[in-house]
Amino acid sequence: MIATEKKPDAGSGATGALGPLIATYGKSRSFLFVGWFMAALFAGVGLFVLWLTTRIGPNFRFNGDVSLLYMVGFGSLALGIATALLFWRLAASQPTFQLFENGIHASGPDGGKVTLYRDLEDLYSFFYGGIGYRAAPGAPWTFIGSRIHRFAELSERLNSLQVKHRGEALHQQLRAGKPVIFRYFEDSVAQSKSMVATRNMDFPTFEMILSADQLQIGQKSIQIARISNIKTNLWTEKSSIIDVDGKVFHKIHPSSILSFALLHALIARQQQSLPTNA
Repeated sequence: MIATEKKPDAGSGATGALGPLIATYGKSRSFLFVGWFMAALFAGVGLFVLWLTTRIGPNFRFNGDVSLLYMVGFGSLALGIATALLFWRLAASQPTFQLFENGIHASGPDGGKVTLYRDLEDLYSFFYGGIGYRAAPGAPWTFIGSRIHRFAELSERLNSLQVKHRGEALHQQLRAGKPVIFRYFEDSVAQSKSMVATRNMDFPTFEMILSADQLQIGQKSIQIARISNIKTNLWTEKSSIIDVDGKVFHKIHPSSILSFALLHALIARQQQSLPTNA
């Protein structure tokens, strides 16, 4: 048997059907700090060099061309101002994400978008940080960069809320005798994104079909009752579905499966509802 997920707490505030506000995640303070520090460093060097030009005299000699000092001073000062403007612009372009009890609201320079957790079909976790999500295969992706403030907390909560809300909807679908579909990329796609985490998600996907009693991947299938564990090795970047005999049923890159945490939790819940586990 495999483990299930935990439930998040709700906060205050409301936006219609989204329910109470849980948390807001916005610009990274550390990102802004690094930018302003670099800008101040460049500007400080520039001001110091310009100050030196005022000290040239009997007690401070400079044998070179004084215009060189002016060039370095004003150049460093301009570089500091440009760096500050660049980081300010990058920070301003970062979207803000609000997690509500029933959905996520993303807002940025291009406007806002609401996605209910129960409708959130595909959630992609980049192996070294970052998330992409969409409500359906034809819908545009929304990306959450790892530079967002408290990204780890946001990632954990979003996964947990998808498991809670969409997991319940899919569980009821399975109880009604209808299979549910999960999608996955080829391992080569996920491996390439482990090296270069681009936001290009225009790749073909393949289907995993989960029914009340079995999981089908391609031409092979395994009974839910025979799944013993799902293990992930971060060093080899492989997730393995292990059967009760200790044999590997299927291996795949952990980032290949869309909504992997949801699939994991749903299998565990189905196992708990099997008659033999009652």
